[in-house]
Amino acid sequence: MRLSLILAAVLIALPAAPALATSGWNETAASSEAGEPRLVAALFRSSWCGACRVLEPRVEDLREDYGSARIDWVRFNFTWGERDGLRDLAVAEGIAPLYDQLAGRTGFLVLMDRETGQVFEIVTMDYGRDRIREALNRWLVVVERLESVEG
Repeated sequence: MRLSLILAAVLIALPAAPALATSGWNETAASSEAGEPRLVAALFRSSWCGACRVLEPRVEDLREDYGSARIDWVRFNFTWGERDGLRDLAVAEGIAPLYDQLAGRTGFLVLMDRETGQVFEIVTMDYGRDRIREALNRWLVVVERLESVEG
């Protein structure tokens, strides 16, 4: 009986696993001739994280408003313990040092400059939707100014 319950739970959870890993994240938005967006929003999450359950819906709601913005949304999902694949994602995104520093920790969104690796802000569950929006807008402006000065 117990084994059948465990198997049923696994069968229910497995189809959701790919959705937890991607679900629209890890896709570069608004590509241009300049290449990848310089502003990276990297979410470190897991299904067992209480702070993630507060923060992630707020970020998801706002992410839709930034569909055309030059933000690279990356999600590191530690629910399934597949850290090797997550490190590969970090390497592909050009943010491996950030991942190496924070791997395994969850419950926050890191806003960073892909070019320099500078962390601009760490968004936590203490941020409401308005404060998250303010942070995204603030760092989009900073990145645009940096690109205009450098370009």
